[in-house]
Amino acid sequence: MVGFPERPEDFTEHMVESEQVFHGKLLDVRRDRVRLPNGEHTLREYIVHPGAVAIIPMVDEHTVLLEYQYRYPNHRHYYEIPAGKLETGEPPLLAAQRELQEETGYRARHWHRLTTLHLCIAYSTEHIEYFLAEGMTMEGHQRDDEEFLETLSIPLEQAYEWIRRGIINDAKTVAGLLWLKSMGRGS
Repeated sequence: MVGFPERPEDFTEHMVESEQVFHGKLLDVRRDRVRLPNGEHTLREYIVHPGAVAIIPMVDEHTVLLEYQYRYPNHRHYYEIPAGKLETGEPPLLAAQRELQEETGYRARHWHRLTTLHLCIAYSTEHIEYFLAEGMTMEGHQRDDEEFLETLSIPLEQAYEWIRRGIINDAKTVAGLLWLKSMGRGS
């Protein structure tokens, strides 16, 4: 295993005081006054997030299950892998199993943890735990009342082509599918 190289400089910033600016159903926005490495002070605004899971559900060795849904902040539809927020104290694997079944109706017999990614490091504490789900069986979805989406199975090669063409451009989905590709799935 390759370790992190040692760095001679320490650029750690230290919190002096913290203020909660907003707390809603999804977002917890903070503004901290921090001491910089040179002793000066500045403000840092960021979102505290409980973390999330993302699932790469393989229908078979060459086919991935995606979701197609509307995302209000950008006012458009996206192709995505299933994902969802961790509930307080919920283990990531259980959250992944719950999200897959709720959103797609599928359960998987085999689960493999892939990696953890931090996709918004400049302004959020959110991290996403990625799982590969295989051995899928349909049992029926249990979506939230406000959750509208369609599932579709596509060949991995088509998913990779959609990434190249910008059809799939959701960061968590691109990262997850390219991680899968790096494992030798598809070409």
